[in-house]
Amino acid sequence: STALLYEAMKQPDKAQFQAAMIKEVETHTENGHWKIISRNEVPKGTPVLPSVWAMRRKRKIATQEVYKWKARLNLHGGKQEYGLNYWETYSPVVTWATVRLILVLVTLNKWATRQVDFVLAYPQADIECPLYMEIPRGFQSEGSRKKNCLLLEKNIYGQRQAGRVWNQYLHDGLVARGFRQSKIDMCLYYRGNVALLFYVDDGIFCGPTQKDIDKAFKSLSEPVLSSKGEVLHRAFVMTDEGDLSDYLGVKIDLLSN
Repeated sequence: STALLYEAMKQPDKAQFQAAMIKEVETHTENGHWKIISRNEVPKGTPVLPSVWAMRRKRKIATQEVYKWKARLNLHGGKQEYGLNYWETYSPVVTWATVRLILVLVTLNKWATRQVDFVLAYPQADIECPLYMEIPRGFQSEGSRKKNCLLLEKNIYGQRQAGRVWNQYLHDGLVARGFRQSKIDMCLYYRGNVALLFYVDDGIFCGPTQKDIDKAFKSLSEPVLSSKGEVLHRAFVMTDEGDLSDYLGVKIDLLSN
């Protein structure tokens, strides 16, 4: 379930949510997703948008046991203005028809699979246009929240265009590594004998062997360099979730004949 900050702080597991909040802010800060500036530096007439906390308990599908507490810091996209700080917003996701087809092919051909999670996916992409956000509640900074704000440098969650910006960044990175986009499903890609499909930041690799998948996975976890050693596309930050077991809340078991 998802809850606002004030609701989460009333829960018996508020300590776990507080720890998740600290981790979220530390990750954004350490990776340079924003910088603290004086509100006097914000261009005249430019809004400083609210920040919003979204809390979530992640549960195991089979037992409903809580195994992870997440605190996601969002920019309040509802306060954005079309033509001022956002434009196009559409972003595709893989269709269930494609997911089912891949599962059938994996089963019939006894292919290997690998689940991947793109860590803090949206901020891996650069910001589309300058955006300013309030310092999140529950945190102190040098000076006060009224005098300072955050200049966003990366594609923070909550923006109306955040999904589109991330999807375009992921597409560019895959193409730069030799992947080809399917003509049928915009979120299905091929490289050699390996396929990759994704729903926002949850991906599935499949191919004849784990060795084939290892090569594709490694290519995403390393930057793409020019002949002069310049970074053409940054490395993706991912976690290896192992063999396919559940996807988008659906438990998947490979039954023996």
